[in-house]
Formats: sequence, C-alpha cells, structure tokens
Amino acid sequence: MPSHNSPRTRAPRGTLNPELIVDTAIDLIDRDGLAALSTRRLAGELAVRPMALYTHFRDKDAILAAVMTELLSRFEWPDPDVEDVEWLRQVMRAYFRLYTAYPALLQLDIQSTQKIDDVEAKITEQLYGRLARLNIDHRTAIGLLATLIRFVLGCATVYPTRHAWDEDPQHWERVRQEWARLPAEAYPSMHALTDDFPTFTQWDVFEFGLNAILAPLTEQG
Repeated sequence: MPSHNSPRTRAPRGTLNPELIVDTAIDLIDRDGLAALSTRRLAGELAVRPMALYTHFRDKDAILAAVMTELLSRFEWPDPDVEDVEWLRQVMRAYFRLYTAYPALLQLDIQSTQKIDDVEAKITEQLYGRLARLNIDHRTAIGLLATLIRFVLGCATVYPTRHAWDEDPQHWERVRQEWARLPAEAYPSMHALTDDFPTFTQWDVFEFGLNAILAPLTEQG
C-alpha cells in the first residue's frame, strides 16, 4: 500500500473487486482508525473514483459489514474435542489474538449497531452450545458470555499502548520504585507489595483475568 505522500497510480480497468476493496478498507482502518474510513478516502487509497466502489457495495455500511465478515472468517477455532471449559478459554484467546492482530475488527465490534451476520451467528451459536452442555441456566450463560466478550474487548483495547511495557525490562521496576517512595503510613497496602513485586506481561494479565472469570465453571466441573 503506498504511503500518504507517495504518488498513486490508478488501478487498471477491471481490476477493482470486492476482495480488494475490503482488504484496503481493513488496512486503512488498522492504520488510521475507523473514523478515517469514508468512500472518498477508500477510493483514494485504491486510486479510483468514489462511484467505482458502488459497483460492488451499495454504501459504506455494506463495506463495513463485509470487513467484519472477512475478519471474523479468520477466526481460529480450537480443537472441537477439547473439554468444554478449556474450549471456551481457547476461543477467548483466539478472539484476543484476532482483535490485537486486526484493530479494525476491534473498532467495528465496539461500535457496531448492525444486526448479527452469519459468521458471527455461527460463532455465537457454538459458544452457547458449549455453555448449554455445562448445564448452567440461561441468565448465567448470557451474563457469563457477555462478561467474557467485554473482558476480551477491554484487554484488546489497551493492548496497543500497554504492549510497550512488555518490551521495556525496567518498566515494572520503575513502578515498584514509585510505589516504594509513597509514604507507608498513607499507602500501607501498596507499600507492602513492593517487598515482593510481581510483574505481568499483557498476556499474563489476560490469562489471569480469563482464568478468574472461568473459575466457577472449572470448580463446577
């Protein structure tokens, strides 16, 4: 994909297709954010006139729906023979990997008000099917899955900025030192932790929270 400052060459006649439009939209959202996507901007990235997009999609919403469908199709399913709770854990890990790999999907999922599409419906059906096999009531099943998805969305949202901490070997030591400088009488609990200060990568935090949410199901099993 050419940079913003690079001269563009117009796509040869007949080469524009839905797959190219969707892939370019994904790249644009990943790079510049969902707000940057417009049919005019997308057409500019493709070096075509905006009206050329309407040959393949009726409007911007149709392009966004196709982007979401394409990205969800890249979802990596775990082994179906895995035990139910572990299967749920692996699905949430797959969601987290997908969201962090494709910020476009994360932004679309958070802001989407569209009806569920076929790909998302199939994923949701399998999730609730596994929960049904655990013999939990409907309210708990819906509440648990909503909690899991929101947890994954939250972890993926902060990942781009917090991931830099993982690459800084001194990050947690600086945090420990900052806490140690706090007055012990005013912050006794934080001060006490500095004697044996734990460190976490972003994946460690994700796994810790995921295990905590799924713990009741594990104990039930």
